[in-house]
Formats: sequence, structure tokens, C-alpha cells
Amino acid sequence: MEAGFGGHTPLFGCVVSQPYRAGRRMDDAFARLLLDRGADANVRASLRKRIQFASDESMHEYHDVTPLAWGRRFHHQDWVSKPVMRLIAERGGHV
Repeated sequence: MEAGFGGHTPLFGCVVSQPYRAGRRMDDAFARLLLDRGADANVRASLRKRIQFASDESMHEYHDVTPLAWGRRFHHQDWVSKPVMRLIAERGGHV
């Protein structure tokens, strides 16, 4: 992990998603597939994220977060998939 960042899995990509933001993926199908096949709902990662063309374009850092914590803390909540967040919580995900 370069400079202490990394470890994110595809589940993190389901939580914060441009397709969700754009209205193209409004369900939890891919996250459900991952979890049904053994993805860890409580895996931890440290991530950096910046969104271009948004009101806040600065870099944000999230240290040692689970997918649910990543979604709850994410600086642009309109990018966070509510159906995926619900599913992860139902499957035992913790903040």
C-alpha cells in the first residue's frame, strides 16, 4: 500500500459510484453478487478520493474504513448508493 493507502475491494466501488450518481445503476445487483460469493462486508481500506467538476474538488482521505464507513463519511453523498449501503448493513456490515 503506497503511503498507507490501498486495500479497497470492488465492494467499495459499489458504495461510491459514478453510475449511481448518473442514474444508470440504481440497484444493489453487483454488490449482492459480490456478497453472495463471499465478499467481506467489513473489509478495511484507506482511500483518497477527489471528484472533478463538483462543488468541492479537494482531495479527501479516509483511513481504515469499512465499505459502510466509506459511504457514510464520503464528501459527496449524492455519489453514495443507498441500496448498496442498505444491503451491506443487512449483511452484517459495520461502520
